[in-house]
Amino acid sequence: MLHFSLERALYFGFLLVPKAFPGMNATAIVFFLQLSALVIMPILLILAIWCIVAFAEAKFRRQPINGRLLSAGRFAFAGISMFVTFLALGSILPDALPSGSYDESFNRDAWLDPASKPSIPRGATSRQRMLADVIARLPHKSRSELEVMLGPSMDTPYFKSTGRDLIYVTGPQRDSLLAMDSEWLLIWLDEDGIYQRHAIVTD
Repeated sequence: MLHFSLERALYFGFLLVPKAFPGMNATAIVFFLQLSALVIMPILLILAIWCIVAFAEAKFRRQPINGRLLSAGRFAFAGISMFVTFLALGSILPDALPSGSYDESFNRDAWLDPASKPSIPRGATSRQRMLADVIARLPHKSRSELEVMLGPSMDTPYFKSTGRDLIYVTGPQRDSLLAMDSEWLLIWLDEDGIYQRHAIVTD
């Protein structure tokens, strides 16, 4: 039983690896692991429901509970519990920035230069490579200071429903096996027009 518990812990725990190492999302093994979770979890839920119904029926009829049924129930609930635990842990842990975000220091001229936006072969754009330093400079800045630093916010309907105040495209989507979208830096301001929070999203 301990052996199976360790295997389940490793399986669900590995789903958190891309949170700390986003580049892992671009690997086939993580892609198929995440795909398998979409199959395994519904099976575990169905098994758990079936076991609950069977337990209730056995209790109602005052019959002994089948040993295999008991083992199946324990297996299903242990798997679901681990999944929920790691899911909760994943929601608490901070997201690491996409691969390459720490490669360069912020350079305003390079950030504002349209020619710097295209990505280098199999790499990130200039904006993406300086993203970590950009984010480190955002706190306590007003809208005017942010727009002096990063340029005017783009005039686009993308992500308007989120209530974001400023938006900048950084380049193509990173850390994805099937990268087809664009990556954006969204910035929210508080009621005084001061930086409140940010997010790195894909469309």
